[in-house]
Parts: sequence; C-alpha cells; structure tokens
Amino acid sequence: MPDFDTDCNPPDLKACPYRVKVVVRIRKNTGNNIFSRYLGEKPVPFFCRATPVFVLFAAFLLVPCFNSLHADQKVPAPNPVYYRGEPLIPLEHGEVVFHCNEKSPNRIYIIGMSHRDTFTFANGGNTVKSQVEAYRIGEWLIRNEGLEILLPEGFFSRAEGDKKEDLLKTVTLVESDRKGPFDNKTLEEKLGDDSIYLNAEMLLTESYNIKSLQVEDAGFYNAVRTEMALLEKSRDNVYEYLFIRSGVNYLQERRTAAMLQKIPDVVDCEYREGRIKNKRAIFTIGLSHIPGIIKYLKDKRIAISSPAFTSFNDYLSEVNLLEKDFGVTIIIPRTLADNRDIPKLTSLDNIR
Repeated sequence: MPDFDTDCNPPDLKACPYRVKVVVRIRKNTGNNIFSRYLGEKPVPFFCRATPVFVLFAAFLLVPCFNSLHADQKVPAPNPVYYRGEPLIPLEHGEVVFHCNEKSPNRIYIIGMSHRDTFTFANGGNTVKSQVEAYRIGEWLIRNEGLEILLPEGFFSRAEGDKKEDLLKTVTLVESDRKGPFDNKTLEEKLGDDSIYLNAEMLLTESYNIKSLQVEDAGFYNAVRTEMALLEKSRDNVYEYLFIRSGVNYLQERRTAAMLQKIPDVVDCEYREGRIKNKRAIFTIGLSHIPGIIKYLKDKRIAISSPAFTSFNDYLSEVNLLEKDFGVTIIIPRTLADNRDIPKLTSLDNIR
C-alpha cells in the first residue's frame, strides 16, 4: 500500500534537543502547517492562529531544530556496515541502517521503500529511481543469500480490496510471466509508467523464482484507507483534521506492528512445509514506517498509545521476530539514504 507521507512530505522532524520536543509536519500544496508537541512518547496536537505572538513563539522553538537539521547535512556519509567480512549489499544500491541478532541463521531483510501517491498513484520525484535500487537490492539478496520469499506491504490484487479499476490497470503476474532480470533502462520505463500499477516487488517476482506472500492485515489496511480518505476531505476544518490525523497515525502504527508480528509465522509455515530451504525473507514497507520498526526492535517490545478522545486501545506486546530468534537487517535504497531533504531515520552513530 502506498504510504501517506513518503514522497511528498518529509517525515517528522525530531531534532529539537529539549525534554519537551516540538515536532513540525510540513505538508506541500496546502495552507496548513501542523504542529504537535510530545510529552514522553505520546503526541498531543495543538493549533494556534498565526498571530505575531505565535510566530515569535514558533520561531523561538524551531531555531535549534533547523540548526540541528542543517548540521546533519554536513555530516559525511557513514562507513558501510560489513557482514561476514563483506559489504552486505553493493553500496551503489543502498545502505544498511540497522542490524540486530546478527548471529541468527534466520533473517528478515527489511527494505524501506518510496511508493506511489496513495490516491493518485502517481510517482514522486524519488520513486522510480529508488524502486530500481530496491529491485537491485532484492536481486542481490536473492542471488547471494538464497532468499525465496518476498513479503510486500499492502495488497496487489483487486480481490483484497485494492480498488483501482477506475484509475489504472493493475498488473497480475503468473508463473509463465517470468522473464529473467531486467536492465535499468527497462526497469525505469516499466516503473515510470503511471498508467499501470507496477512496483519493484512485482518485477522481482516476474524476474526470479521467488514467492510473494501477504502479511498485510486486512482490517487495519482498510481502516487506514478509510481514515485517509476522510482526512483528505477535512482540510478546511483544522480541528477535525488534527483529530482524524491522530487516528490515522495510530492505525498506521498498529498496521505496521501487525505486519511485523505476522512475519515469523508465515516464514516458519513455509519452512515446515518444505517450500523453502531457509528461514529468510525480504519484507518491503514504506520508508515512513522504518523509524517505528527500529524503535520496536531496539526496545524489544511494541508499545503503541491510543490517541486522546478516541475509542482506540493501547497496544503492548513482545516482538515476535526477536522471540522466535530472527535477525533483522534494515536497508534503505541509495537515493533515499543520500537525500538530505529527508531527516535521519535513526542515529547513524548507532549503526552496528
């Protein structure tokens, strides 16, 4: 499923060094700047009209944030992460931003993706190039790590409720469609065609004998789509917009957690049935979900707080991947990793 903020809107800026952190979400092509303040881990939205006092207050709070962001742009690229004595992936394709449980033979490779727009399905400025790089990362993992399973975010078939028939043709691949690897020019042409819904994951299954299995939760998937449609319609009402947005953020977190929690059982089942030779898989998900996943893995638990004045419930759980002895490697395509307009997803000093 394409992500809400990946292409048009940078992720939340969290560089402010104060105990109470101010977060700015900047949205293009709208007249609204959305402000939130964080008390601990729970966001509390607030909105003020742009009076002179508010402008001075906001400027006072945001100066250290933007200074910090500017300082980040001067930091040189980190040294590559090595695995088994060699770079995990060719550096021209992407960058490893997180490792955990490296010694386990069971491993999930998570690739942070740039997807098409949720509603128009149009490509963003980085989408095609980063999708080509994601294809190359997946190709390298299939060839060198013997991966046989691809776990994509979202649903690619109309039967699962991805209703696009009035907008564009959805490509359905079958076994006989496999044609072998594509060169970069062909990949760019296929992925750049906005009239057809096609992505790197689908082209990998077309190129290689790799099975695509669903880990998406239908309930959360449909709930997010419904709430996002309401969000688009509520832009003229600031309070309604902020209220719905808090629900969307919560549902996206629950959706991410649900997919993450389902992965070990899907892989274990395929292995027990003898359909794969090892417990390794690629999981592709939108870049905006990566910070949350890293936090869950670092904390070794999933804790999601419900937004105020809603019927949602808090969620707390152990991380199934860690409980079942899976290692995790998170990879970002090179174009996204090098894009200094995208705030850092995690401290590069903590890369292992």
